[in-house]
Amino acid sequence: METTELIGEILKLQRRIDRARRQYQLDIWMSLPLTMAQLKCLFFISNQGSTNSKKLAKALGVTPTNITGIIDRLVKQGLVSRTEDAQDRRMLVLKATVKGEGLVTSLRERKRSLFSKALAYMSTDELTALYQGLTSLAKVVEAHEE
Repeated sequence: METTELIGEILKLQRRIDRARRQYQLDIWMSLPLTMAQLKCLFFISNQGSTNSKKLAKALGVTPTNITGIIDRLVKQGLVSRTEDAQDRRMLVLKATVKGEGLVTSLRERKRSLFSKALAYMSTDELTALYQGLTSLAKVVEAHEE
């Protein structure tokens, strides 16, 4: 197989894996009392450690005004805290609460658990080959990050 063809086949395999994985996670995602916008905000805030509305809006490609209602609902649910910035009292710092971090962690752990169970069905040789391939991919992606 040529390089272009191999890349295409690898991308197809990745889509198959993602599709299968999503089927097993659908129940938990559908039961969340959050909109997709709220979930995106919660994950971004959690990944950043803390942020403000301006940075969050920029990451989502919307105006800070659009973020206000979403953040209000996350604060009301106890998933995000909003406090004054010590250096600039006009700015509000957004941070995931213990409850918010717990939700993010449980979603990540569920994904990891399902993936671990699938990997357990593979032989040591298959796991070694996958490990080597993913290690190479990680190095290339990290070297060419923009």
